[in-house]
Amino acid sequence: MILLSNPMERITLGENEKNVVSVSLLNVARMVSTAVDLLEYGVYRHGERVAYIAYRIFKEMFPGKETLPIVLAGLLHDIGIDTEELKREARNFILEDYIITKHSREGEKLLNKVDLLRGIKPFVRHHHTRYKDIGRFVSEVVPIEAQIICLADRIEVLIDQNQYILTQKERIESKIKDFSGVMFNPEIVRTFFDLSNRESFWLDIDNQYMLGKLWLEGFDDYRTAVEKDIRQLAELCASIVDRKSSFTHIHSKRVASIARKLGEKLNMGQEDLFLLEMAGELHDIGKLSIPLSILHKKGDLTADEYRIIRQHTYYTYYLIDRLDMMDKVRDWAAFHHEKLDGSGYPFHLKGDELDLGSRIMALADITTALSEDRPYRKALSKEEIMDILWTQVRDNKVDGDVVRTLEKNFDYIVLQ
Repeated sequence: MILLSNPMERITLGENEKNVVSVSLLNVARMVSTAVDLLEYGVYRHGERVAYIAYRIFKEMFPGKETLPIVLAGLLHDIGIDTEELKREARNFILEDYIITKHSREGEKLLNKVDLLRGIKPFVRHHHTRYKDIGRFVSEVVPIEAQIICLADRIEVLIDQNQYILTQKERIESKIKDFSGVMFNPEIVRTFFDLSNRESFWLDIDNQYMLGKLWLEGFDDYRTAVEKDIRQLAELCASIVDRKSSFTHIHSKRVASIARKLGEKLNMGQEDLFLLEMAGELHDIGKLSIPLSILHKKGDLTADEYRIIRQHTYYTYYLIDRLDMMDKVRDWAAFHHEKLDGSGYPFHLKGDELDLGSRIMALADITTALSEDRPYRKALSKEEIMDILWTQVRDNKVDGDVVRTLEKNFDYIVLQ
């Protein structure tokens, strides 16, 4: 007997909680899924394809049942992966136990911090639990959704992106059959074989337009999000980024804190202060596309390595844009390396194209970086930081009024 859970129950708002925005959970999950896929250069849409395969299997097995939870879990199943090496290893069909344990449990921990997504954490926790091992979990249920994602994930890793999709069908079926009853639930495998007979099933997996269209239709995925929920989602993204490198540990939180305090001293309104803080949490999400060998390099970067570094703010912009909301957060987060003279990146904005929030974020990021230990140097003193910032003011890189505000309130803004 197969039992279905109901992880997407509506959250009842407390009397004192203020509604902030209506959030599409699919847009959030797609953004995070794409960000995680950036960990492995050249391999994108793994999360979307797994979600689609799981969606089709679940819909075939349980017609009329809500499919949003399994789609969200399919998109987010790999959020516990924190390095490009682990991401590559996770694409091996047979996984080492430490890989299964590490990223499944880390994913569960991350989801547990987000009220709007907490219900799907068992699906992520058990998405690599082998069918033959299910009986070992006496104190917990391995949801059927997790078992479906387990199969969907392994189907996806068997797909060779350099070959026509329909020419791979028999090879993939044979591999899955060999592990039915061992790694995979035989009933789920039978449903997969039924779907596999349809060419459209495979072509949909390979069709980027179809994957995009799927998420836009037929889902009741919007939830009312209060400020707490937005904070939790932003902190989830920051945690995923900051876990990648010990040298950027809590970097995003410090940028968020410094940006908010600067905004306070510059008399920004409460709504903009909140958005500044969220931009700080999210500003480096595009850095998941940068290899650790570059992030951790102790010597000078080569010209090509520096070009790779400069792509991260571009990805930040388009990842946050997928949320289809909070344009200020998107701009302030993505413009943190732009300069007033137009010499920044990736859009080379200048002067009036950079509003106060963008100028604050740029200074918050520079100040945070200078006050942190890095692979190539120790944290700088207040005097050293201010000397560098005033030089950038004279060179028309950063805003002098914002720098002056930072200097007057340095201890409160940076040290507290």
